[in-house]
Amino acid sequence: MNYTKLGGLLVYLSGIGLGIARPPVERLACMEVPSGEVCTGINTPLLVIELFLVMLGAILMAFSTDFRNTRQLNGWLGVVTGLGIAFVGGYAGLGALTIFGAALATLGLILYKWGERE
Repeated sequence: MNYTKLGGLLVYLSGIGLGIARPPVERLACMEVPSGEVCTGINTPLLVIELFLVMLGAILMAFSTDFRNTRQLNGWLGVVTGLGIAFVGGYAGLGALTIFGAALATLGLILYKWGERE
C-alpha cells in the first residue's frame, strides 16, 4: 500500500472537510437595517489554510502516481486542485473562487487529455 497516496488523500479531504465545517466567510458588524442585508467578510488565513491543504494533498497524491509524461501529471494536478478549490468556494458562496476552480479543472482536463495522446 502506498502511504504517500493515502496521506495525500487524507490531507486533500481534510481541506475540503474544513471548508465544509468552517467556511471562510464571516458575518461582520454593520448597519444595513432597512435592506435586511448582512455584511460578510472573508477570513483570509482560514481560506489560505483550506486551499493549502487541498493543494498539498493533490501534490502528494500526484507524486505517488505514475504518469506517462509531465503534461498528464500537470493536467491531473489541475483537475484535482481545481475541483477542490471550486468545492470550497462553492460551499462558502464565493463565486469568483468557484469560477476559478472550475476554469482550472477545465484547463487541467484539456491538458490531461493532451498528455494521454502523446
